Amino acid sequence: MNLKQTIRRALAVLCAVVAMSPSASAQAQTDITTPTAWVWLTNATDVEVTAQVNAGYRVVDIEVDTASPLRFTAAFVRNTGEYAKGWWWYFNLTPADVSNFLNQNNARLIDLEPYMTSAGLRYAVVMIPNTGADYASDHWWRTSMTSSQVVAWVNANPTRRILDIQSYWDGSETRYAFVWITNTGVHQTGWWFYMGVSSSVIDNFLSQNNARLIDLERAPVGGGYSAVMVPGDGDATYHLYGLTLSQVGLYVSQFAARIIDVERYEVFNGPRFVITMRQNDNDLAIEANHAMRDHLPLSASSGLSLARLDHGHVVSAGVQEDIVFEPASLMKTAYLYTAMRRIALGSDSLANPIGVYTGLNGSCPDGTSLVIRTYGAALARMMELSSNTDTEAVRARIGTANIEAHAHSIGATGIQIRHTIGCLCGSPRNQSTLIDFGRIHSHVALGNLGPLEDDFYDSMLNGPQFGSSGYNTQSVLNNLVANSPLHSSEKAAFLAGIEYAHKGGSYTCNSGPEHHRSIGAYVRIPFRNGCSTSVREYFIGAWVNDASTGTNADNSIGAGVTTLWSALVQDALDSWENANCDPFVNFCTSVPNSTGLSGVASATGNQYISSNDFTMHASGLPQDVFTFMLVGTSSTFLQNPGGSLGNLCVGGTLGRYWDALQSTGSTGTATHPVNLLAIPKPNSAPVPVQSGETLHFQWWHRDTVNNLPASNFTDGLMVTFL
Repeated sequence: MNLKQTIRRALAVLCAVVAMSPSASAQAQTDITTPTAWVWLTNATDVEVTAQVNAGYRVVDIEVDTASPLRFTAAFVRNTGEYAKGWWWYFNLTPADVSNFLNQNNARLIDLEPYMTSAGLRYAVVMIPNTGADYASDHWWRTSMTSSQVVAWVNANPTRRILDIQSYWDGSETRYAFVWITNTGVHQTGWWFYMGVSSSVIDNFLSQNNARLIDLERAPVGGGYSAVMVPGDGDATYHLYGLTLSQVGLYVSQFAARIIDVERYEVFNGPRFVITMRQNDNDLAIEANHAMRDHLPLSASSGLSLARLDHGHVVSAGVQEDIVFEPASLMKTAYLYTAMRRIALGSDSLANPIGVYTGLNGSCPDGTSLVIRTYGAALARMMELSSNTDTEAVRARIGTANIEAHAHSIGATGIQIRHTIGCLCGSPRNQSTLIDFGRIHSHVALGNLGPLEDDFYDSMLNGPQFGSSGYNTQSVLNNLVANSPLHSSEKAAFLAGIEYAHKGGSYTCNSGPEHHRSIGAYVRIPFRNGCSTSVREYFIGAWVNDASTGTNADNSIGAGVTTLWSALVQDALDSWENANCDPFVNFCTSVPNSTGLSGVASATGNQYISSNDFTMHASGLPQDVFTFMLVGTSSTFLQNPGGSLGNLCVGGTLGRYWDALQSTGSTGTATHPVNLLAIPKPNSAPVPVQSGETLHFQWWHRDTVNNLPASNFTDGLMVTFL
């Protein structure tokens, strides 16, 4: 089997056919990569194909498996959104029937399938209306041509290009039928076609041309291939040869793709398939999946997930996140959740004793050498040291059925415990999905453990490095932050706002290529919106089963999680860079004082708590009067408080800067450096400013009116600190 993928490739020199254009109009069946629902059928009757159509799907590729009985292999997309079209499909058509239906429907072909019957050559076809965005000023089809006649036709028609080509055996030689369209206007693009060549030739030309397949057909005799290629468009495309039926489903899922072209053929031990696929997931999922798959053979399986937790479990990038895998020690997360949940409900305590048999046979607990620990210590050893003996003690204390039941009760229904952790080789595999672990973390993030949430995360590894092999998540973070245009204090605040907790898993069995790796990481990371900072919580997970070597498995896991982590960090940094926060905002109306001016509050320095460089100023005040500063947690508006002539603008919890009491002197101004680590509070000790907190400042001052004592206020200054 062979895999080819085309990712972010530019147009190079064209060699088979020359026709240049930046891009061609999108064909929903081959070009669009917006994720959509899709299905495929094989060895299907026309009734089964029609049933799928009636369920809301549109045929994008039709192949005739056998003429008698008539059976089809077909690929479909959900006929909605960008993929929605009017369309028709027909079978058992003569050449005249094909042309008549095209004219009758004002349509053009997108797929043509010739096949021999007892009555002669017949066709199955798929056509779409030749209107709107799909309109082509010139299009049609040809049939019963030899390879030399196809080449001659192409050379004689430089303003036309082939969309779909199909070879068939007419009883004496290979013939070709093809669909063509104008290669002008919106349909113009470079393209290539090949007939009767080997799979290696196809692969070589894909690489040489920086191209992607839109049609791949296997010859009925000799096993060669015909292909039509167009320039790569930056989205992923794949093709695979010689797959069994079960492998088709496996690899389509593995590469987060949908089939756009499929060929079935028979060999001595059953059907085989040649498939062409396009990505059917978002760009981040595809990028992370490619990073993982670059280290793995097709025989290994893998999955990944990035999910936000604090608004429920919402997956933003996932490949095979719902497929069961052997989690190895990652399964201990489910043990920990159940233990903490029981403690939260009062059924146990972290301080209670637990007996742990510390003896091991390899990595497998053997039930010998009893020691007594606290339950909290055993849980920490289970997670931080990945102790299999402490894990087995926890399982024995809770019970397998209770661990599974607690997981299932929150939607983690894939959790199945089939062997003692550490004792896989020769035993049935444990099972879980990344969705399961994401849901566990989501329920913790949403408060399901109450005050034990911190204990849950503190029991895990808490460092910033949760990659593996040469992939370092801490280095990724440091590099992205270092290259950000943020102020140094913002960078420090961003880094200080990130928290981690993670657990990995690893199994190797020497009886075969059984190398399993997994990781589940919880991160809290700060995002900004304007002057407000909020913390978001995420789950990052990846797994590999049946890698050929442990190194490959480690590299795959590392590549996947660092790709997801890099995207998440950059997204958070972008929110800080684009916050457009004006940290110093004047508010409220001040009443003119005896000078005829209104007092103004202002500030110098910056809003970054870590730099503690913030100074308040007052101006426009009377000369030689006393003034001091107020700070509040909110704004208000109170006219003439306590007989004052001005307006009180600060409210909430109100503090007074008695140490700022000073004279305005001959300039009618005042200045006070503010210690951001000691903000005054009424009837309590000063407290530090919190990141994202907004405070409101105002100056009170003495005044005189008609030689009588009075007082007034400046306007207010609202400051958001970071």
